[in-house]
Amino acid sequence: MKTKVLIVDDDAALRQQLYWMLCDDYDVVTAHDLQSAMRGAMIYEPQIAILDLHLPPAADTPEVGLHILEYLKEHTPAAKVLVVSSDGGMRSACVRRGADAFLSKPFEAESLLTTVRRTTIAARLGEI
Repeated sequence: MKTKVLIVDDDAALRQQLYWMLCDDYDVVTAHDLQSAMRGAMIYEPQIAILDLHLPPAADTPEVGLHILEYLKEHTPAAKVLVVSSDGGMRSACVRRGADAFLSKPFEAESLLTTVRRTTIAARLGEI
């Protein structure tokens, strides 16, 4: 069974790029705002979430992304959350809220893939 990955980003091109990068090896679902992210987290119960911080309806602040991060960690505590953001100053706030990794935008595709693979292994080891 493939690992479930939830990609949350309001940039349609980036969402699509991440989807195509991961869809062969992972069961991938995407979301673009608070509502679709919450729905995806509740219904899909991902093992890994790739999360942007600046999302509608308040894309000018990281509040929506932080709210989703907290929700994921509270309702799916085994899920690993990888924050991908251009707001590098939020790294420590994300870690305090339970983020398992933080990648700064722009990022190298191979770096993201390596982080997802490492996170997948860690998540599977946690199941044993």
